Amino acid sequence: MNIELPSGKEEISIKLHEAEEIREKIIQNSYLKCLEVGLAYGMSANYILSSSEKVTLVSIDPFQENDYNNLGLQNISNNGFSHRHEHISELSITAFPELIKSGDKYDFIFIDGDHKFEGAFIDFIFSTYLINNGGMIVFDDLWMRALRLVREYVNKNRPDFKEVEFSSDNIFGFKKVSDDYRDGMYFREFYTRKGFLKYHINRLAWENDTLTGKLLKKLKSTIKNR
Repeated sequence: MNIELPSGKEEISIKLHEAEEIREKIIQNSYLKCLEVGLAYGMSANYILSSSEKVTLVSIDPFQENDYNNLGLQNISNNGFSHRHEHISELSITAFPELIKSGDKYDFIFIDGDHKFEGAFIDFIFSTYLINNGGMIVFDDLWMRALRLVREYVNKNRPDFKEVEFSSDNIFGFKKVSDDYRDGMYFREFYTRKGFLKYHINRLAWENDTLTGKLLKKLKSTIKNR
């Protein structure tokens, strides 16, 4: 599979091992109808579409032409997947309601668009109206505090979703396991000081630009390799 990435822009795309794990989840669960928020250079899209000749994918991304020079669409075309792919050039906040009104349902939804808390949170809420029972909603960039809070919210407040294990430490996801039976007053606190402190300790290690960060990174690596 050929995916062209502009030099110096590799960090914008999801990593190869993440794309491969997403594809494996789709294959393992025999998912066929897929949706993603954020097309960019098409790494996730191509791996989703390569999972089966029967898989279809809708990509929501209004920035494909202006920000990515349509390279994501070109990569999909170069790999022969265009006939199973649809591109919606809109913000997800306007595209999702139209999909919901149309009655469309999906087996797999990958969210990698707006990484602010409210953006990712709204994308998740809309996705819950589009996902089939037994389907999966997956996110990228767990290193970000905003995404960690979304994860905590779902684990604490959505008993109709169960977290799925991933080997990558930067993606996470949930399978829809039941209908939503919560009443109108249901709420569980999902913000914790432990989560806040853990994120900022990890961030020091990730950024690795201070003595403390370098020491933390070395310590985390040592513990991981034991």
